[in-house]
Amino acid sequence: MVTRRSGFFSAVQAVCIVVAVSVSALGCRAKALPDAGFIEKPELLKPDSKLPFNAAWIKDDADLLGYKKVYVAPVDTTHLLKLDWWQKAAIAPGDQQKWADGLAVYFQDKMKAQFTDGDDNKYQVVDTPDDETLIVELAIVEVVPTKVWLNAIGYALLGAVDQGETGFEGRLRDGKTKQVIAEFKDHEYGQFDVVSVRDLEWDGHSRHTIRGWTDELEETCYLPPDGAVSPMSPVTLMPW
Repeated sequence: MVTRRSGFFSAVQAVCIVVAVSVSALGCRAKALPDAGFIEKPELLKPDSKLPFNAAWIKDDADLLGYKKVYVAPVDTTHLLKLDWWQKAAIAPGDQQKWADGLAVYFQDKMKAQFTDGDDNKYQVVDTPDDETLIVELAIVEVVPTKVWLNAIGYALLGAVDQGETGFEGRLRDGKTKQVIAEFKDHEYGQFDVVSVRDLEWDGHSRHTIRGWTDELEETCYLPPDGAVSPMSPVTLMPW
């Protein structure tokens, strides 16, 4: 006979197992996602120690510092990868497409602001590209909202255990020739912190990741030949 007490302890044990597995993954960088179809030359992408993404490719003769203007295209959300059953267990309002569409507007706005607000503005942000323009094209390819319900349980035991996941693919295009001169892809878990308001928001970690990507993308565009851009740390001390 199975009692309510034994059923309760079985549920607690199951939660503890989930918490333990989730905690064991903290501090690890997310692996590269499968190609979502936005990248035009996926066979050329590979890890590059000088760049902060899972994989990247920059044309040998590309002169990113030679452009005077930059155009940030609307962010694509038509290449979303299919979520598995655990990724879907977010119990958040709406669906993956709705989350992605909202984050796409946020991504474009933050990317434009990143170029505009730089201390040393090398590009003029424009609404229409011309021959002097570097065109930035981005796509959100994965959105896994933070499991707020799991973090609410986790805080009572070990702290937050789920920070969601976000993935993007992107490319740079020459405004004059329209040729693709660079492509990259990245996949990130939300950054871990002991206490963070993002742990109790469905999209807080995704927005934080996007802000990190805009920093990295701007640095990549302004990268000198002998420079390097550090990847996002899996841990942060910023609680918001």
